[in-house]
Amino acid sequence: MKACANSDSMYAETQPCVVPTDPQWPEQMATRATTYLKQYDSCTQSILWAFMEALGMQNRMVLRTGGAMQGGMMSSLTCGVHTAGLMILGMLVGRERLESGLDGMMPIILPAQRMVKSLTGRIGGHACLEMTGVDFTDLEAAMTYKLSDDHERCVDRVGDGARAIAELLQDLDAEGALFRV
Repeated sequence: MKACANSDSMYAETQPCVVPTDPQWPEQMATRATTYLKQYDSCTQSILWAFMEALGMQNRMVLRTGGAMQGGMMSSLTCGVHTAGLMILGMLVGRERLESGLDGMMPIILPAQRMVKSLTGRIGGHACLEMTGVDFTDLEAAMTYKLSDDHERCVDRVGDGARAIAELLQDLDAEGALFRV
């Protein structure tokens, strides 16, 4: 079983965390993430919080960290769908102690590479600029995009990405690839 933090404390006790096996879970995650995006903005935080709720991870510092990742890390670079997916994966199998060195990082390397490849194929790219044509460092352009019909493509990407993350987590869990050293 995986361990999930259930407190805002950085040193919180952990309890077992289980990736749901329900075949409807990926669709539920897609719905929850797009609902949050429409209500609150931030592709990264919307996906991140949907999964954190579903997996019982309630550390708000993690959510806060995701706030700097929207809009391609605020710079039209890596899409928030990717950063959210990697953050979620990291919470499940990332190394817990820096002192564990490279050995502690080994369990996440192949799943992370698989996730990036999967998400890139699923949502049609990995960089906000390439997918939207918008330079999010230009706040006027970013707001114009947010208010345009084109923004719906990002809403769709968030749903597709959340669905893909959930499916991949289920696959990795079934394969026994969600473990820590």
